[in-house]
Amino acid sequence: MPTDSDGAPLFPHANVVAVNAFADVLASALGPASRDKMIVNALRSRGPDENEVPHAANEMTADDITVTSDGASLLESLPTTHPIAPVVTRVIGPERPGETAVEGADIPDGVTATVVLMSELLDEAVELFDRGVHPYDLRAGYHRAMDAALAELDAATTPHDGRRATDLAIARTAMTGNDVGGVVGGLAEGVVDAVDAVGFPTEATLAVRCVSKGSMSDSRLVDGAVLGVNHRVSEEMPVRVEDATVLALGGFKRSLSDPELWTEGASLDLSSPDDAAAMEDVYTERRERVVDRIDDLGVDVVVTRLGINDEYQRLLADRGIVGIRRVNRLHLEQVARATGASVVTNPTDVSAGDLGHAGVVEEVMREPRRHRRKNRFMTVFEGCENPDSVTVLLRGVTDQIAAQATSEVRKAAAAVGAARGRGGNRGGVIPGGGAIELRMAAAVREAARAEPSRAQLAMTAFADALEAVVATLVRNAGEDHVELLADLKAAHAAGDDAAGFVLPDGEVGNAAECGVFDAAATKRRVVLRASEVANLVLRVDDAVDADFTEEPAGPGEAIYDEEAEKHADYLEHTDGTRWDI
Repeated sequence: MPTDSDGAPLFPHANVVAVNAFADVLASALGPASRDKMIVNALRSRGPDENEVPHAANEMTADDITVTSDGASLLESLPTTHPIAPVVTRVIGPERPGETAVEGADIPDGVTATVVLMSELLDEAVELFDRGVHPYDLRAGYHRAMDAALAELDAATTPHDGRRATDLAIARTAMTGNDVGGVVGGLAEGVVDAVDAVGFPTEATLAVRCVSKGSMSDSRLVDGAVLGVNHRVSEEMPVRVEDATVLALGGFKRSLSDPELWTEGASLDLSSPDDAAAMEDVYTERRERVVDRIDDLGVDVVVTRLGINDEYQRLLADRGIVGIRRVNRLHLEQVARATGASVVTNPTDVSAGDLGHAGVVEEVMREPRRHRRKNRFMTVFEGCENPDSVTVLLRGVTDQIAAQATSEVRKAAAAVGAARGRGGNRGGVIPGGGAIELRMAAAVREAARAEPSRAQLAMTAFADALEAVVATLVRNAGEDHVELLADLKAAHAAGDDAAGFVLPDGEVGNAAECGVFDAAATKRRVVLRASEVANLVLRVDDAVDADFTEEPAGPGEAIYDEEAEKHADYLEHTDGTRWDI
């Protein structure tokens, strides 16, 4: 790292080195020929870390290994200590569509491309900085270059034609390079069906459940909800219910359990055994009244946020009603959205308008558990009419594969939704394979020729950075990036604006004709965020250690010199400080 005569790091070089460390890890994960990374946070064979406090004597650290090529997962998993790291991860990292951190809730796309472009922009900027170009000119040039690039992106964007084939191509492109299990084609079908049903996916409208039983080719889209760990509370209840009416009970104070009928500090005076029986009758009458009301409404399945006590279980089982308890808030919302039910907080105040419907509600085995007493089961709600929440059920996946497959499904669904203009995104599609980067680079170079100031140098550097992203794409596939980049530029100069790097042939081809499409909104975010972070890093020209000390500030070190001088003078003649008085 470059330093000054006193050994202090120079800026912006110090921050650029840290950003490049991210890019060095993520660069080979870009494109359809990406490679996985293994991040080892803890390994049992190493033994416990010397700074780690074990939970018990001789306890070993559990294995904590992440293997993935997904940029968002890598960005979150990398251990970072540099001060600029939180800025990068916060601006570029995954978005959370909801408030709850749920496995698979993130919908990241374009993270790797953003980091690579950002790194190239900073490398180009440092080179110009060392040649005497002022950071102001660098930032001004980058802003103008970004505007020119986005204008060309808008011009190259084609409105979504509404064809299913286009959606499938977008979904496959989003999952290319992360083809978990080699079933991208089948997953793409389910992804498009999911977007057809719910629009732009969120954690509430698109659930992904993973089970180890079966193979990935058995994965499918459930037109409803799947409760991965919740099932009927009693074996006397039906395993399968067709044409099911569903009641969703939420809230934290009222459910299918006996309420507290007196306040804290109250006393109960029982003068005879009959009084105790009468007290129990109060609960019994309430239970029967609640369950009778549920039964009269034709409810077949009750899903609760809290528990279902033994007495309620017996009453429900006697009436052939399935009870499912302790369903978390998000999963209960997914069941309600899928079935069309409203979440009711008071079981004594249920109406027909609160109920939902599912074609079939069935308890199925999730996975067999060897050498254990009980197998694991899940509950599937499917056959829902016009569901507002659907579920992708992935089979034959566990641990790392499950997490990666979940991320890829959500990424593909987000890309299809964005291309359709859902979720507040600008709709439209663009050719992939590096075609749009070359078009933007050419547009930026053209705009740079009309720039009279030194900002022209920064604009040209911006174009070089865009082309460097394409070079990384080609290099990851094992091809000669110099030769292929020249061929791509020649194809664009000849009028083929959709010319891109197409696999598996590894040649220059028309990306649109080959079915390689990206959502325009995703590429827009890549350019915007990479430019934003690059400009932010270039604005920083020093780092100040904000650690506090108990020693008084000297007259020349304090902001308020007069007060500092008085404080220093006081300490010379008095023990302690003025604040001890």
